[in-house]
Amino acid sequence: MAFRHKKKIEEILAMGFMEYAKFLKKEIRRAEKSGALDAVVCSDHTFSDGKESALLLFGKFTGELAKFFKKNKSNAGFAKGRCYFEQTEEGVTMHVALNAGKGKPDKVKKGGKKLWSKLGLNTEFYKGELPQLSKDPDKVNIGEETLKEQVDADNDQQTIKLLIKNYKQTKTVLFQKVLPLIKNKETKDTAYSNQHFDIAKAAFKAAASLVDKFDELPDKKLQKFQQIQETVNKDYPQLKRIAAKIKKALMENNVVDVELKDNLTDEEQAASVEISMQALKVEFEKLEALKEKAMEAIRYLKKQ
Repeated sequence: MAFRHKKKIEEILAMGFMEYAKFLKKEIRRAEKSGALDAVVCSDHTFSDGKESALLLFGKFTGELAKFFKKNKSNAGFAKGRCYFEQTEEGVTMHVALNAGKGKPDKVKKGGKKLWSKLGLNTEFYKGELPQLSKDPDKVNIGEETLKEQVDADNDQQTIKLLIKNYKQTKTVLFQKVLPLIKNKETKDTAYSNQHFDIAKAAFKAAASLVDKFDELPDKKLQKFQQIQETVNKDYPQLKRIAAKIKKALMENNVVDVELKDNLTDEEQAASVEISMQALKVEFEKLEALKEKAMEAIRYLKKQ
């Protein structure tokens, strides 16, 4: 399900500045997990309490959001574009590239100075297209946008209990087979294989499915799953980093076939993971046999 604000635009426009800042802060936490989004901005919106600041609305440029921009695009200060959230050592940075309308990047940033401060995030506004982001592991593209589309479609046919079960299973496999390599400081990039990436991306997809499903649940029903929601929200960025780290290692070592297979059904994805697990089991058995031979050789040399 594409990102949508939890309130209608007319309700947002009726807010006072502080109410809007609190609302937007919560919405940004959801939006950070959605990849690139469409955005509509106004550099000098007047809130219901008379305070002026920048206004930011994001989601998918259709329906209500598209109508709002078309109605105001001739007004000074209004623009639309694309928005992307980047996790850095300094915190979250919101990148917004304006590609239509009369709004200017510098005026939007200046007009929303108090708002950005209240939100506790860094902002970068551009004219045109979003810049190429850093290629650190956190920013390696592991197919989030395509994955999100698949998750949206899959979730329509799946219950939340099934999604939770799948999440726990894929996370367990990840912790057993991949995390030991990640945690070992002596692990080299050449140690990772496509099987490791398959396991990591399966866990990330399972978390993405739950994040999307939680957004669809009404608040009353969501209370029942509050604990697991908190766990998934905490795990989500870490699972993405693990998958990105492995893919980066595979790419740097010229390992082929590292693209996400987003056209697989859940059953096919599960079968793929099972095949990967069997392949890993064989490799581990080979390593165990080599280890035993090495121990025998050491015992023999000690007797000499």
